[in-house]
Amino acid sequence: MKKYAWVLLLLTAMPLWAQKQLIPAASACGNGAANVARVLGKRTLAPVKVPKVSGPLSYVPPKVVDVKKLDQLSATVNRTLHLYRASQGTIRNLADLEAFAKSNAPARLRLQALLLGAQELTPSQAKLFFTSYPFLTTNTQFAAENNEWILRLIPTFKKQMEFIQTHRDEILSSLKITEMDRPHMVTAAIPASARLVMLGEVHNRETHRLQTARLLEEYRALHPGRKMVLLSEFLPSRHPQFWKPGQAIPKDFFEKNPEFSNEVYALGKRLDMDIYGLEDIEFVYQKMPQVSGLGLVEANTSFRGMVVRNKYWENLVRYVMDATKKKYPDAVFFVYAGNAHVNKNVAESLSANLKDKTPFVVEMQDGYQHGFLGFLLGKDPSVAAELPGPYLFSWKDGKNFSKVMGFDAQVVFPLEDKATVPVDQK
Repeated sequence: MKKYAWVLLLLTAMPLWAQKQLIPAASACGNGAANVARVLGKRTLAPVKVPKVSGPLSYVPPKVVDVKKLDQLSATVNRTLHLYRASQGTIRNLADLEAFAKSNAPARLRLQALLLGAQELTPSQAKLFFTSYPFLTTNTQFAAENNEWILRLIPTFKKQMEFIQTHRDEILSSLKITEMDRPHMVTAAIPASARLVMLGEVHNRETHRLQTARLLEEYRALHPGRKMVLLSEFLPSRHPQFWKPGQAIPKDFFEKNPEFSNEVYALGKRLDMDIYGLEDIEFVYQKMPQVSGLGLVEANTSFRGMVVRNKYWENLVRYVMDATKKKYPDAVFFVYAGNAHVNKNVAESLSANLKDKTPFVVEMQDGYQHGFLGFLLGKDPSVAAELPGPYLFSWKDGKNFSKVMGFDAQVVFPLEDKATVPVDQK
């Protein structure tokens, strides 16, 4: 009975995106276990477009496009989706920040708004800044701390902006944009020497989840003798009846609790991967909203909330890596989470905290407007710059600007038709 009470508690406490990702497979995977069997049992993950060949068989290299062609491709998609709409208790643009500073809000918050507005960010820079670091307006210590922290980030953010603008031509000339028309392209971009691979996604995207499963399966084929470990944002770090923080999820857990499963975990089990949960459910779904005065998603995606979550995850990742390497020195570890957690240039991100482990970051996006790359290309971070097909963004000629651009490899998919509401990457 306790098991069902625990699941019920999780279900009732979670927002829609978390319910889809973390708890009910029925929401995340359509028909749950039946869909997992359909997708993985037949070993067909996501369809891959294969070029037609006529005459004698010959190698046709992947189609590479330049930045100009990329912009043209994006322009052919006649659809606009506004992302990152400000929710109650958050501010994501300069105009709203200025209005808040003139309101009758608590004095300490209005002062923080005035100080932030005086930082001389352009409107486009501010939009990009607030994408990762929203200003909070609730009259709580949590909000005041969040705003104080993001104020301290402004000098570093400005240096990042100055660097990418100064090196714009070099960065764009080093960027390789390839049409994804065959299997293994993303997996092949991961160096064989990488031991920590971070797989970022936009939540509630089936294509992103299927690509994650495909990548893991292809990696096993490329490195059949290597121990693979999966650590996921979308599973709890502990369960009162099954495991404690730092312990692998029992092999039979998903069979007994199919509401927790999806394609990624079903594949991980079939590949004999150790699977660990990262999220502290009690803190995230109960304590965070209480101390912040915000809704669940707003609290967890605030910079103040992200710092706490990433630090907790970092400790778990380090513990699991150290413990596993004692038995499997050559093991490789995959972290499966939202893009904002894994992006290298987001302050206090998981990849930034674990930079001594040299993480290789693979992001999955629905458009290339997110982050500094979109800024360099003149894209609005709040409007999707969609492409008509999947493309792989990587680095060429021995260059790698991942430390400033945030990713080592990025997969941009067409936007899913069902994605008609603001999305959350955190």
